[in-house]
Amino acid sequence: MKRLYFVLLVSTLFTVATAQRVARSYIPHGAFFYDSQWKGVSSADKAAYYRVLAIDDKGQKMFYDYYITGQLQAEKHYISINRQNDRNTVLNGVCRTFHKSGRVESVLQYKNGKANGRALSFFPSGNIGMKLSYRNGLLDGPCYTYTENGRLEFTTIWRNGSKINEIKGGKDHYIDKNTNEDEFCERYCHDEALIMAQSKSIYKARENKEQNVKATKKLNSNPTTESKEPQAAHDDVAKKERINSINNKVKEIESSQTSKEDKYLANIKYPDTPNEKTGAISDKMSSDGVIPQKGRFNFTYLHSLLSKENERSKSIDVLTGISHNFQLNSSQIIDGFGAQKEVVFHHNMIYDAQNSKDKVTGSKPRQIGFFGIITGSNLFIDRINIFTWSEEEMYLIAQEAINAGYKTLGGIDYKSTDGNFILEPKMKPTDYGEREVIVTFTHQSNLYAGLYHIQMDIK
Repeated sequence: MKRLYFVLLVSTLFTVATAQRVARSYIPHGAFFYDSQWKGVSSADKAAYYRVLAIDDKGQKMFYDYYITGQLQAEKHYISINRQNDRNTVLNGVCRTFHKSGRVESVLQYKNGKANGRALSFFPSGNIGMKLSYRNGLLDGPCYTYTENGRLEFTTIWRNGSKINEIKGGKDHYIDKNTNEDEFCERYCHDEALIMAQSKSIYKARENKEQNVKATKKLNSNPTTESKEPQAAHDDVAKKERINSINNKVKEIESSQTSKEDKYLANIKYPDTPNEKTGAISDKMSSDGVIPQKGRFNFTYLHSLLSKENERSKSIDVLTGISHNFQLNSSQIIDGFGAQKEVVFHHNMIYDAQNSKDKVTGSKPRQIGFFGIITGSNLFIDRINIFTWSEEEMYLIAQEAINAGYKTLGGIDYKSTDGNFILEPKMKPTDYGEREVIVTFTHQSNLYAGLYHIQMDIK
């Protein structure tokens, strides 16, 4: 029978918090880097993980670890951090680690650097593997070991680090007889679907980029070679036309036609949202949460910037014109990893790159960020980040997406989630050059300055 052996190296594991679920796709300024053995390294090209510091809503110190590819690896609270060797980091609180898939890998409780309280481990499938109990760094109490198909295989009793008794099977006393659930397990796995969706989105985005790079290299290495197979020749022509279309778009933006496009953007008139489509959520809107229709973020238009391949390349001037329509007149450029940048336009808020935090500087803050690869004055957009103080504006964006053919991940009622849900298209794009876009909504008091965050990603 397959059994999960959960090796708890108390000096090497880390603590967690339940806050920064959604990370920006670039590596923030000031991040710490670690290799695969959790030894500190000087730069991202030598790293397997990176770390971002934060403060939770209770004022406690915490950090978030990410795989260098961008997926969340762990959430942790701490007393002190050792940047040279993470074995010497002192943890204090709850620690969660994650598989690259986004599934929870382990949950542990720490006190002053020692395991203290309950500990869980999970199979990659998401099923529980082991339940343990610690006191002052030593196993103490019942331990339950499960098979991967969910059968309780062993029950073991520990006292001060010594095994007292072990039997096959047994009864898991953590499971409530009324709900048939372990409340501790449920509490620290409730957001697993959200994190899995984000991990999948990041993986797909990287996979698509790698495929595009390979296709470009192949075309450049054989620009005039004719394929012996008619279908292969047709595919190569289609790929080449797609790449040429992108290059031509960049050249157009660099040309004098930019001023004409700016003039067009300055006169964009977004369609009014019919009252009957938003009436169902109007009871949640406060009278103080009204954004003028002219300045609202428009899902349909922003979606087209990502989903249509020939619309993704924009000059900074054009992005400025778009953002003026959203009544955002201040701007900044945030450095990412390598050639990655985020061009940000905001009102009464800024992104503090040194401390990797969003800061509110006045009332009714709003922001939009266009993230991608920048060359000169042009940006090839991979992601759009939206921040708003207005619950109404957040729900209107969601409603517009649903009206456009989107659905909630897992079929949940998005109006009951306090702004924490994911929207995905009901059908895959059928038009050539059109991409699938996933929309993630996040609202946490200790994340993004407590604002509503809407993140649009190419899948």
